[in-house]
Amino acid sequence: MSSLLLSSLFSPITHAKADNWFADTPLQSSYSALSANQTLLAWQELQLSLSQNQISEHYWQPIKDTVLSKTQCGKQLISLVNLPANIDVSFINKNSVNNQGYQIKISTEQVTQPLILKLFNENNTLLVTANIPQPTEEYIEFESNDLLSTPKAGIYQLSINNVRYPLVVSSFTNTTWVQQSTDQTSKSFIVTPPANKIACAPVVMNWQWFDEQYNQLGRHIPMQLTPVMPVTSAPTDRNLQYEAKRPATTPSNATWLSAVVSQFEYQGELKVEYVQRFSLPISTIETYR
Repeated sequence: MSSLLLSSLFSPITHAKADNWFADTPLQSSYSALSANQTLLAWQELQLSLSQNQISEHYWQPIKDTVLSKTQCGKQLISLVNLPANIDVSFINKNSVNNQGYQIKISTEQVTQPLILKLFNENNTLLVTANIPQPTEEYIEFESNDLLSTPKAGIYQLSINNVRYPLVVSSFTNTTWVQQSTDQTSKSFIVTPPANKIACAPVVMNWQWFDEQYNQLGRHIPMQLTPVMPVTSAPTDRNLQYEAKRPATTPSNATWLSAVVSQFEYQGELKVEYVQRFSLPISTIETYR
């Protein structure tokens, strides 16, 4: 499969120089490194190119996909410095019946030293800060303010105790992964999951209950999915839709039920997660029980 990805990278290039297979573009070094099986170099060149140039995601996403497929979903993109914690950066699309918003979350576990984390976007705008004053094994999360627009694809910088680590962030809202059924009496959601990425874990689809302060109640509940008619006449892994029945019982202190579809990758030791979440108030759910 990775060879197919790689061939797709090369096919659009038609004006190569005589001394190079690839066109003289900001992505030339990444193409050349991939063709020489220098995957880590290709990744570093991609990070550098995106930090210096405005490049459409359409051109660089295939390079990223190929790198992830050759590095165990990015786990082998190891830096020379071990990180002082398990760090997860999540890009979240939040939806409800009347609202849509975006948020970024940084979560940590197994922190071995005092830690200050800051995430910057491609314009060097600070998005979220995390301050952990002492070592702890506990799970801790820090959320940004609500964002007015979806986080743009491109290069981000995660500052870890003033040392910056580049992150190549992809789009995750071009298609809707989860939505409420138009027939509310069906007690279900419609899920159109993104395609699984080569060498990465399958897409995760869960229910989550939250209280009035939006604290999660208990563990997530895996969705039970039933296939429905595909979006187009020819079903593929990119257009299959599923019906997900809402859980049969509701915790007594629950205020919200969320349907959550997520996909993650690694960029070295950093975990990057993309999340779409659709939430319904319990009052709405109870109306249709």
